[in-house]
Amino acid sequence: MKTHITKLLHLYPLLALLVVVGCSDDLGKRPFVPAAGYSCVVTLSVPKEGIVGQWIPLKASLTNGPWVQVRQRDVAEGAVAWPTQPPAIEPEVAASLTWFTQPPGVARFNVATLSSAQNDQLGRQVVFSQPGVYKIWGVSAYPTMSTTTVETITIRAKP
Repeated sequence: MKTHITKLLHLYPLLALLVVVGCSDDLGKRPFVPAAGYSCVVTLSVPKEGIVGQWIPLKASLTNGPWVQVRQRDVAEGAVAWPTQPPAIEPEVAASLTWFTQPPGVARFNVATLSSAQNDQLGRQVVFSQPGVYKIWGVSAYPTMSTTTVETITIRAKP
């Protein structure tokens, strides 16, 4: 049951994107689409080291653009388009990313609770179950699928 819920949560950003993009009637007469040279990049800020069983804070920012405004009839079928221009810089997006590690299965990412969201709405954390050197990255589906930096973190055994 838990793995099914986890899989659904990983798909949530992509499903949200498809729902919004699929609603072309709500785009208005002059929606925004990615312009020539467009990119969407997630940049991570992750500690270089951690300890098994201790929560590690994750931070991430997102930059995207440029965007161009076009007539709605010029938006290609299946293209990403938004009624307003998405923000070019989002300084903290860790909570909205889908996170991955390599190798998989050794990390657990927190899910916001009512209490944690009141303290830090944008925060995200990870805990590793065993020592090792791991790759970690996060992917965004908004405003388009992103590329991402991949960070390396060394997890040490408890002292």
